[in-house]
Amino acid sequence: METNLSNKSINITSGRNFRELGGYETLSGKKIKFHKVLRSGHLADLSEADRHYLTNYGVRYDIDFRSKEETKKQPDRIPENVQYDFNPVFSDDLTNSSKSIDALETEAEKDPQFGFDHMLLAYEDMIHSATARHAYQNFFKFLLSNTQENESVLFHCTAGKDRTGFGASLLLSSLGVPLEVIKRDYLLTNITTKSFVENLLIEEKRKGSSDNLLQSIKDIQTVHPEYLDHAISVINKDYGSINEYLHNVIQLSNQDIIDLRNIYLE
Repeated sequence: METNLSNKSINITSGRNFRELGGYETLSGKKIKFHKVLRSGHLADLSEADRHYLTNYGVRYDIDFRSKEETKKQPDRIPENVQYDFNPVFSDDLTNSSKSIDALETEAEKDPQFGFDHMLLAYEDMIHSATARHAYQNFFKFLLSNTQENESVLFHCTAGKDRTGFGASLLLSSLGVPLEVIKRDYLLTNITTKSFVENLLIEEKRKGSSDNLLQSIKDIQTVHPEYLDHAISVINKDYGSINEYLHNVIQLSNQDIIDLRNIYLE
């Protein structure tokens, strides 16, 4: 059940956190097909070469989980022949991954746990809010329509780690991927974004940012196993299990699960 980065990263040079979900093995021993589903950060900085690369890779759907404000500030540079779907998980970026440092400073200065605790609340919102439920229901509708071989759904938010990470965990769960593998995929973000986060922290430290603020920036710009663990705990407590959540909240039927596995597994 390999989850090393070399097996998951794709050759994008002007974007952040682009990863394949192909290759993951399910509990039944099947594997997710390559060139069927990708996760990433925003597409606002894509070069012409990278847009061409994604077109050749087979990307046909771009599912954008960001808020209206985020998409207006950094609109996706959509590859040719790709269907774009504005599909906001939040009305605003509750993860704060797109917020300016100044906007975080007041809260973070008072509490070094601000960033960490705020992320736990953001994950609760992804589970419970009507906006998030609609977004993930719509996400699965696109996944179920992606029936052509070697055509991919690409889904993303700003950093490609929280709204995208939760979406990936729902999809991988529906396909029967073991929880420990889902967690490892989730934590790969800390490898793919390592240099970005390190450079951001170096720059903020150079500006004289306090230790409290630096800690909150790190907690907001990275993923912690506790974030996903908290989401799983909330789902189990409030809905019984991830399978019950997929059926009763995301509204996937037994036939939908069968269809998803037929589309994405080999």
